[in-house]
Amino acid sequence: MPPVICIVGKNKTQKTRLMEALIKELKTRNLRVGALKYHKHGDFEVDIEGKDTWKYAKAGADTVAISSSVKFAVIKRVKDEMGIDDICDKFFMGVDIVLADGFTLSDKPRIVVADSEDDIELFKNGCEVVAVAGKAGLRINDIEKIVKKVLGFFNAGEGSRNTSSTLHG
Repeated sequence: MPPVICIVGKNKTQKTRLMEALIKELKTRNLRVGALKYHKHGDFEVDIEGKDTWKYAKAGADTVAISSSVKFAVIKRVKDEMGIDDICDKFFMGVDIVLADGFTLSDKPRIVVADSEDDIELFKNGCEVVAVAGKAGLRINDIEKIVKKVLGFFNAGEGSRNTSSTLHG
């Protein structure tokens, strides 16, 4: 399983902006990056209404996939929520690192986007904090420093429980 870093914090704290910037910076370092989003509101749609795959899902298909020469996507109905380890094992092979937006209750190391020390404690959740960004830490746009912390965390062996290889950068 590739190493995983969760990006956690309250709503409207620029987690998406941080994820986008981290992905772009890690890609400039020739890393293969996976992005995973936790949607806490239950059902969601990634299909476009009226398109064939949307029609198949609405008709009751338990699994719908779409494939082209450049992309592949699967939508699968589940009875129970999949854990982050199961998701990464099954769908993120071949990437060097997975950035996960959310998954606050997981045991994965994290970057906490926080406005205060209270936010840091709330979202730490007993896990290793790789970096703090936002009003209580590094500026969101200080991506170079945040990426150095991420790469340093895994290269120092702290993330060895998540990967057997070293991230380069």
